[in-house]
Amino acid sequence: MRFQIITLLFSIILFFGCHSKSPQFAEIDAELTVDSNSNFSKANSFLELGMNDSSFVYFDLASDDFIQAGDSLHAAICLIQMAITLSEEADYYAAQETSLEADKLLDTANKAHLDLLSFNYNSLGNAISGYGDNEAAIFYYDLAVKYAVNKDHAQTYKNNKAVTLFEAKRFKEAFLIHKENLKSADRKDKNYARCLSNYANTRWRIDEAYNPLPDLHTALKIREFESDDLGVNSTLSHLFEYHDGRNLDSAKIYASKSYALANKIQFSTDQINAAEKLIRVNSDSSKYYFEIYKHLSDSVRTARLKAKNQYALIRYEAEKNKIDNLKLQKDVLDRDLRISKERIIMVAVIGFVLSALTFFILWAQRRKQRITMEAENKVKEIQLTTSKKVHDVVANGIYRVMTELEYKDEFDKSEILDKLEVMYEKSRDISYESSKEMCEESFATDVSTLIRSFANENIHMFIVGNDPHLWHNLSKNAKNDLLIILQEILVNMRKHSQANEVIFRFEERNNYLHILYQDNGVGLTNPKKMGNGIRNTGNRMERLKGKFNFASEKGKGVKIEMNLPLPQN
Repeated sequence: MRFQIITLLFSIILFFGCHSKSPQFAEIDAELTVDSNSNFSKANSFLELGMNDSSFVYFDLASDDFIQAGDSLHAAICLIQMAITLSEEADYYAAQETSLEADKLLDTANKAHLDLLSFNYNSLGNAISGYGDNEAAIFYYDLAVKYAVNKDHAQTYKNNKAVTLFEAKRFKEAFLIHKENLKSADRKDKNYARCLSNYANTRWRIDEAYNPLPDLHTALKIREFESDDLGVNSTLSHLFEYHDGRNLDSAKIYASKSYALANKIQFSTDQINAAEKLIRVNSDSSKYYFEIYKHLSDSVRTARLKAKNQYALIRYEAEKNKIDNLKLQKDVLDRDLRISKERIIMVAVIGFVLSALTFFILWAQRRKQRITMEAENKVKEIQLTTSKKVHDVVANGIYRVMTELEYKDEFDKSEILDKLEVMYEKSRDISYESSKEMCEESFATDVSTLIRSFANENIHMFIVGNDPHLWHNLSKNAKNDLLIILQEILVNMRKHSQANEVIFRFEERNNYLHILYQDNGVGLTNPKKMGNGIRNTGNRMERLKGKFNFASEKGKGVKIEMNLPLPQN
């Protein structure tokens, strides 16, 4: 039995001041057999029910199925939907990474891929603008427009670019796009009101003689008639921005209407924005509205933090299962290869030294079985230890935090964040402890692999002097701590530096291992105000009796020097 699945991929609704990015639908048709990919069917079913966490898991499994089957188009569809789910939970960096994985599976020379390709670039722009990199977001919106097949989709991508230009205070460029969209929009089209509202809201900022009120009220009436609550709230925000500083009474009216509508539709972002407007225009009630604003903001932050942790654990378990499956496949292949070799040897020499060969084969089999059993027992022991540590440290810690969130009416947000950070550090320590137990003899390779794992098309890593002889005299514990230190530096670089070039230099000086880290990122205004990650790095170096020097200036990147004493032979 065959059926038609229509996958609806919703782009993220992001609000920037009084602008909003419009929801975008990409329809991808696919002929699939029911039994061909049950994970994909389950993922779509959970998505329709609003169970995003469950759909995320099955889309991840389905993407692996499609890749193994050579179906890159549907693998990309799965990854894009996963990226959208992550963006909806405000995990913009993870959404960006997942969208870039999808991009690798799509071909610009394949016309069947173009519509999905343009949609993915639009989603990338939304995710990147979500964490504030407007210039990079504009680049991907341009790509979305370039590959768009559908005219309406292209207009939406242009609108999203204009919204981002507006947020970057590039009003003239934003206005030209809104003007073009308005000119091409049909008055009977539901997008006409959006184009008109954005056009008016942008034009009055560059044309002092222009009165935007007639156009804004026209857009408002259309959106009210169409019961487009999100659109109505966007236009109310535009009216508020125009009256703010001109007509206080009108500004209060539109702020109140926006707040009432936001409460009706229960959209947290609109509620927060409306409460902020009420604070600006109601000095006598600002404390009341500030409490509402603070409560909403804290609730949204807490919910997003919980969601990020949830999806991080989902991704961790998914990756762990993939690794376990790969190990199992490798064991099967090794076993088959070993059996084949043994059969070839038996056939080749059976006529010459049958008795000696029989003895040799029996001895070789027992030895290999013993080695294999020892290796398997070692792997099982490490896996059991790791699983117990994850359960005791991470799972129990998260459950404790969830219990506090559930049963405490009031809680200290900083305390909760500190506890989560402690669990994050411990989980990384567990990961490196288990990995080092399984492989100790290739430390130079481990160092290079760790550093290069943080590289991508935007971040270039340069490694100098990572020679194996540098590490021979270091103890196992020192190596483990050093890997954790390097990872801590790289995590901080990825989170905060915005660097595109990173250099690591390793060399031996006067019985000291000298390590230099340097990037070209944004740096720190006050290097003395270091976060927990840098402090933890310094503490680890002290335990190793090493020296740690951190230097940074705003706009000039970060420079870290570490000197670790080498044991004498």
